[in-house]
Amino acid sequence: MIAVKTQEFAKLLHQSIERGEYRETGKLPTEDELIATYGVTRYCVRGAVSQLVSLGELYPVQGSGMYVRESKREGCLSVNGVPGLTADFGEGRLRTEAKSIELIGATGDLAKRMKCAEGTEVYQLLRLRYVDEKPFDLEYSWYLKSIVRYMNREIAEGSIYRYLREDVGITIAFSDKIMRTEKLGAFDAELLGLPEGDPALIVEDDAYTSNCQLFNASKNLYDWTRAKFFTLSQIK
Repeated sequence: MIAVKTQEFAKLLHQSIERGEYRETGKLPTEDELIATYGVTRYCVRGAVSQLVSLGELYPVQGSGMYVRESKREGCLSVNGVPGLTADFGEGRLRTEAKSIELIGATGDLAKRMKCAEGTEVYQLLRLRYVDEKPFDLEYSWYLKSIVRYMNREIAEGSIYRYLREDVGITIAFSDKIMRTEKLGAFDAELLGLPEGDPALIVEDDAYTSNCQLFNASKNLYDWTRAKFFTLSQIK
């Protein structure tokens, strides 16, 4: 067996699904076939498949195997899984502009939300995300420096979660989300290219590592005229 991490194998299977390799049968090969083809462990296969099920890319049929969902709703953001516009839209349609990056000491409500002591060092980011070169998401986010270690413009304007997984070695396990609406103030409205007082769809995320350490909190303001969300519901 070769040493392949579960996250890496999940990415490999995701790419195979995106290429349409299983379109003819509509289902994933069996565990034994995946083990034989890729030389990975059964634990790795089950972990990767579980991740793709949670993201809505696969679904189980009792006694028959794992089937591939036809596709996500076109142009929708997935509510399931950890946050990340790159996974929903792909790098070709997405561009990120880092407006500011600061290293601050968490105080008050921020320290409470980040579940850290007053004065704990936190990277504070303001990013504007474009989809098809139009402002789509204004993101205020905070990352614990003790976990993220380093942040610069190059990282902030790429996929931060990919950097954390592949370069830092963080396993991102889950996130808690709150969705609500509020009216846009002048500053946010100008960046999103919308009138002041327009509604904004707000998604607040708190993301955790595999050992249940909260490392990232964010507030995303989406262009209400373009943002649509999709979630997977399992009926039991």
